[in-house]
Amino acid sequence: MKRHICPRCGSSNIDWIIPQVWSRWVCKDCSYTGPAIEADDDLADEIIADWEENKDKYLEEENTRAEQILSGEDEILDEEMEIEEEDELSEEELDKKLRELNL
Repeated sequence: MKRHICPRCGSSNIDWIIPQVWSRWVCKDCSYTGPAIEADDDLADEIIADWEENKDKYLEEENTRAEQILSGEDEILDEEMEIEEEDELSEEELDKKLRELNL
């Protein structure tokens, strides 16, 4: 059975931020914001395993980006904008990334 899950941690504990904007979800477990994916149990298990293995690295990278933004460095802000665009992938781009990861 397929269900909507967080593409970052695999949790199904997600909600629409604004129901009128179907592509904006928030994960209550990892604070991810962006499109959710529709996945079966096998895919969810793979994403959960990856999150558990790399959680500290992912959170450290996120904290580093947040600190750089707060420091107000223009160069960092430009880089953050590029990263933010990556975080807001379309369903097609998410599918492509998942295919590249063989998920």
